[in-house]
Amino acid sequence: MLRQACRLIPFERSISPKVQLSAELVWRREGWLELSYGVLVRAAKGIDVLKLPAGLNDGPKQGQRTDELWTTTCFEAFISAPGEQRYWEVNLAANGDWAVYRFDGYRSGQTQQELRVPPMVRLQRGVHQLRLDARIALEPWWTPGVCPDLALTAVMDLGQEGLSHWALSHGRKPDFHDRSTFLSA
Repeated sequence: MLRQACRLIPFERSISPKVQLSAELVWRREGWLELSYGVLVRAAKGIDVLKLPAGLNDGPKQGQRTDELWTTTCFEAFISAPGEQRYWEVNLAANGDWAVYRFDGYRSGQTQQELRVPPMVRLQRGVHQLRLDARIALEPWWTPGVCPDLALTAVMDLGQEGLSHWALSHGRKPDFHDRSTFLSA
């Protein structure tokens, strides 16, 4: 088992320090990836500063595979096997919608990764905080017992203020596919 918890930082320097984002990953040798994202907003509008899907309720979500989730608030993870060029991108929305893509190399050879079962997504919200938890079965497409290199990332849609890009670290631009920003196993 591997557990990694950290604070994500925004690429955009204009983001108020009143908005904070943390992420946690648990990889289980048995073939499961667990992701948790926490958003804390210490502003008068609270979590309402984020653009989220309408009609959200707390609890488990039955989402569907949806492309372009990254165009609004989206929680993401990038995983790769150590020493390999190929990698996977996981996108999760607050309403439970999801997408998993496989890339053969840096931003090339993108295909939809088929999953045996859709991710299990759960949402909890308060006035100033939001938590999204997800559990994803990696079998049969992930090599059993191989601990991934990873990047935990998110896109926050702040409405009129636009999108902000959050990650463990950033290069010269907000590029979540940049393998130099992945943590090695």
